[in-house]
Amino acid sequence: MASTPFSRFQSTLTAVLEKLKPTTEERKLLSEPQHVHQTKIALKRDDGTMVEYPAFRVQFNNARGPYKGGIRYHPAADLDEVKALAALMALKTAVVGIPFGGAKGGIQMDPKKLSKRELQEVSRAYVRAFVKQMGPDIDVPAPDVNTTPFVMAWMRDEFEKQTNSYSPAFITGKPMAFGGSLGRDTATARGGFFLLQELIDRQALDPAELKVAIQGFGNVGGTMAHFLHNAGYTIVSLSDSQGGIYSAEGIDPVRIEKYKRKTGSVTGEYCEGSVCDIQKMKMDGVTKVTNEQLLELPCDILIPAALDNVITEKNADRIQARYILELANGPTTPEADQILEKKGIRVIPDILSNAGGVTVSYFEWVQGRSGEQWTAERVDSELKRVMLDAYKAVRRTAYREKMSYRHAAFAVALKRILDAMRARGWVA
Repeated sequence: MASTPFSRFQSTLTAVLEKLKPTTEERKLLSEPQHVHQTKIALKRDDGTMVEYPAFRVQFNNARGPYKGGIRYHPAADLDEVKALAALMALKTAVVGIPFGGAKGGIQMDPKKLSKRELQEVSRAYVRAFVKQMGPDIDVPAPDVNTTPFVMAWMRDEFEKQTNSYSPAFITGKPMAFGGSLGRDTATARGGFFLLQELIDRQALDPAELKVAIQGFGNVGGTMAHFLHNAGYTIVSLSDSQGGIYSAEGIDPVRIEKYKRKTGSVTGEYCEGSVCDIQKMKMDGVTKVTNEQLLELPCDILIPAALDNVITEKNADRIQARYILELANGPTTPEADQILEKKGIRVIPDILSNAGGVTVSYFEWVQGRSGEQWTAERVDSELKRVMLDAYKAVRRTAYREKMSYRHAAFAVALKRILDAMRARGWVA
């Protein structure tokens, strides 16, 4: 059977549930979403033609609080992918101990082919389609792949029109001018950075002696590169969708970002398309690498911060990093996990390491409900506290139960969801 995002989730879930020994009824509630809402969104294009896009909202589990999860616009955002991401969100909110459940939404389309007017119309149509299933006490959406603070603002505005209400807590990831939170744009990378610092401190390692490779130079990967560079780590490789560069001596992400802004590519300082200035690369000690090669480079810390399913049984054996911090969702397959564990590579799993985004989303929801505006310092210190508490709970479980960090993170989250379901009387 072909591996899919949802089958990969279920594979890890099954392995962990063997240890938790839930009842058949509990197992069923933890294995499938509570609600799957789907429809088709019709759009009149600027040229007058009509198109339809499949749209989904999957609500996985709300035992611990309102459903929570992003909405992505992507050609691959099919039901299987959205289901897997909703399941991971339920675990992510539980592992960091914030009072939310898990959901995910998606429209299966390429938003880059739409005009601004078309994008706004699709975004508002999504809210109209699922308005009865969403709300600040029911299901709180957020940005995800290809959705921005502006999309969140259109959606909030549409929800308020449809419900004739004032609802700043309906959606998170909004612009600051329309109920957003300070620190939301860098939260995912910031949360991952706090975890990595804790891990390195506990191992008594010196950041100045550690080499890092980051796959993905978007909002999360790019922000993480800056945090690590400023903290004294040596960034040896960076990439985007078009490929990347490697230098054993280290790369300055500030310089790379400047050229990426100018040329649209991480390799822009050295290459125009496939034509590269070999002389300049030699002088700077830089080589061009593919995204696949980046994963296998000699480094201490590998950070997949782009796509899912990139570390598989085919390449896991060639990975040289000592630590993998997953900032992307689902970058490692269960088969690869087993190989990495045998090699003694410590993987800090996505549901823990990239939970900074949903944590600050929670802070934004709290601010929306209370009418307060938190300072950047308060957001930062609360985020650090939540992330380190979660890390300690996972680390403790991993050591006590002799589990990988991924299985330990699943176990911590599942136990919390089970406790909430039992408290509610959903299960005997």
